[in-house]
Amino acid sequence: ETYTPLIQREIGSPCDPASAGFAEALAGFQARYSLAATGQFDQPTFQVFRGLWQERRPFVMARVRGECPDPPPINMLAYLSPHEEHADRMTRLLRRDVLDAYRRMAAAARAEVPAIAADPELLQIFSAFRAREADAARCAAQGNCDGLRRPACSPHRTGTAIDIHVGHVAGMGVDSTDPMSRRHMAQGATYRWLVANASPFGFTPYVFEPWHWEGTGDDAAAGGR
Repeated sequence: ETYTPLIQREIGSPCDPASAGFAEALAGFQARYSLAATGQFDQPTFQVFRGLWQERRPFVMARVRGECPDPPPINMLAYLSPHEEHADRMTRLLRRDVLDAYRRMAAAARAEVPAIAADPELLQIFSAFRAREADAARCAAQGNCDGLRRPACSPHRTGTAIDIHVGHVAGMGVDSTDPMSRRHMAQGATYRWLVANASPFGFTPYVFEPWHWEGTGDDAAAGGR
């Protein structure tokens, strides 16, 4: 259920995953990628989806080349406004062009979705640029940057990654990886709007974290949609 909005967008079908229409669209996708066109979601199909989604993240492509991107020069960073920062975890800086694109995207979402407009916390950022020194210190202190629990090289060092509040389960954090938490986020109007609309603003998701989005530099003519 967590991946349903992304899969629906990829196969071009808003149909319920249990419907015949969804199965037909999924079978068409499987055939295009030389998979068994069963219309059933299986591990080989998920691996193709995952590969497509990861390839759209410039940071991942850099890591595939063995690179850990350098942070941007300080003059390329800009401060978030206080109303853009989520109180759970204050952050300050983001690459200037990505921040501009985020602001256009957030404004569009609030104009189009009453539930987002009614809740000022939705779409607030709780993590943005993180200096490599800060990440290194955290890795040393917590001892969990093993590439499984946390990456030793984080996309947040690029100033293009943002963790956005897309809703949370009471008693759980805004970035809780509990299956109930991720399911709740993925089913919410905010995440679903982002899946459908974030790409023209130059943002692509990280499939395993509904709150994590990365700027790709492809903001359509600096105007979103």
